[in-house]
Amino acid sequence: MRVQRVIALWGVIATCAGGGVGCAAKGRSVRPTVVVGADETTPMPTVPPATPTPEPEVQAVPTRGGGDPKAKRGPGTGPVVTHFGVARADGVVVEPKSVDKDGTPLYLSPIGSGFMIVVEGRPGASGEDVGRRTFAHVADDPSVRPDLEIQVNHNLGDGSTAVCDRRRPTIGGIPAINPPSFAETQRISDALNDFSCRFETFIESDSSCTVGTGGDYTFVKKDTTTQFCLIIARAYGFPVGDTLVTVRLRDTAGNPGPPKRMRIRRPAEPPPRPK
Repeated sequence: MRVQRVIALWGVIATCAGGGVGCAAKGRSVRPTVVVGADETTPMPTVPPATPTPEPEVQAVPTRGGGDPKAKRGPGTGPVVTHFGVARADGVVVEPKSVDKDGTPLYLSPIGSGFMIVVEGRPGASGEDVGRRTFAHVADDPSVRPDLEIQVNHNLGDGSTAVCDRRRPTIGGIPAINPPSFAETQRISDALNDFSCRFETFIESDSSCTVGTGGDYTFVKKDTTTQFCLIIARAYGFPVGDTLVTVRLRDTAGNPGPPKRMRIRRPAEPPPRPK
């Protein structure tokens, strides 16, 4: 199981289809020397998406998990996001460039792709486990949603509204939800699925997508029980300017937890050098 999870994520880095620049090789020996949050003039490695896996089966949201029957239920009682941030393509966690007064971290990406978004969580007040589904979609039922609910307020890539269009040769972008909202509408449920279905799920710290200071795989936070990771590819890269990314998690009983936010800033691209 551990090997399959690691291969599923790092296959994106090793494939480097389409001539991507700065792709990392297999194994831990080669790492990109550039990080998100580095100087704005520093190039960022661009990582194209790997050969996609078959679409996950659509499942109905379970009505009950295995938590404490006396625990609180309802909105805000679901999983707590223990970490929400950015890592390099080799799994090294990046510190934010700055943190807003409201606690929202800011990360810089010179080209808007080639880095990982990392979401970690643990059970909340409901006592239920963190749900693991990254795709749960019914075209005419907005109540069916993934357990990872993540959205952006600006289109990523071409902003395609097709749900989970992550397959070659027509890999699409991710549509914006602006202003951010988790309202139970079909448009919002579609956008949540379109973003979430591209993530990989990890439930063991020693087979996670992130690495610690010693180079070993490990969750970012010690109290994390579930981790979700996605390498941002050029097809759904971030646009120039600031993009607000908002996430919340649902537990196995469908209770959503409190949301968390971060900002990704892609500076205006410098003018081309004269020939």
